[in-house]
Amino acid sequence: MLKFAFVFALLVTLASCNEEDFNAVLLKAENHQNLDGAGQFNHETSVSNGIQVKAQGNVNGVQGEYFLPGEDGKQIRVTYTADATGFHPKVEE
Repeated sequence: MLKFAFVFALLVTLASCNEEDFNAVLLKAENHQNLDGAGQFNHETSVSNGIQVKAQGNVNGVQGEYFLPGEDGKQIRVTYTADATGFHPKVEE
């Protein structure tokens, strides 16, 4: 379940790319995992074109957010939770 939420966030990010985004530079990529059986993790990625992805969670669920540049130049923020009941996004423009 956690892998699906992360892959979904990644696909949304990639789908928003245009020609200029292919020249974007990775500014930050952190991935911390606690392999104690609870599956605790914390992930953060930032790219020079304004795309940012943050997620944290464990085997019971994920909480995260991502930012995408909108057509008008303003950032679009999506916060979400993903757990046994599904993926629950909230979009803020």
